[in-house]
Amino acid sequence: MHKEVRLIRGLRHPSLFFYQLKEMEGIKGYRQKLILLFILSAIIFGVVSSFGVGMDPLSKELTKLSASTYELEKFMFFIGRLIAGLLYAAILLFIPSLIYWTISDEGEYRKLVVTQFIVLIILLIERLTYIPLSLFFSLEWFSSPLSLGVIAQYITSKEWVIYFFGCFSFFKIWIVYLQYKGVKKLTEQKNWLVWLVILTSNLLFWSITAFLAYLDLSTLF
Repeated sequence: MHKEVRLIRGLRHPSLFFYQLKEMEGIKGYRQKLILLFILSAIIFGVVSSFGVGMDPLSKELTKLSASTYELEKFMFFIGRLIAGLLYAAILLFIPSLIYWTISDEGEYRKLVVTQFIVLIILLIERLTYIPLSLFFSLEWFSSPLSLGVIAQYITSKEWVIYFFGCFSFFKIWIVYLQYKGVKKLTEQKNWLVWLVILTSNLLFWSITAFLAYLDLSTLF
């Protein structure tokens, strides 16, 4: 039985979505959706950068650069963001799926990647929220009121800790919940093992993101 994957259903009715995904013999439109998500990720990264989000290091050089040089730097920054969007999609789609596949007795790798399709969509939605936060409230991504970054800034001045807690947001809770529903259904492993693998992989990703931000490479992720 080959059926087309309806990703919006995965957001609205995850239990039904993952049940149907597990029962599918083949996934219709898998490659098309994969390519579409790569393109969407690059576009959203580009759109966010076009509003100046993440350009603080470059803006500080404004007085030191000629107009033409500054415009060239902006263009290169934009191209870099498009590439970052493609890398971001590749990392989010394939690496967690590979980790989840290692604990699976029956789950197909492609179906686990489909689970990450939904995760990527949510993360891209979260990235779009950075635009109004930056334009209207002059807030960085780690200061989002939907994350624990704000609370962390009252507790400590250590940047890495602030960035790490800034990664923990409402959207991440949504993601972990959907990952659990999907990985549990597709792998049929014990609850403790599914939770262990999901939480460990997410904490690792947030740690790496915080480390890159600490090194002023946060514009990549």
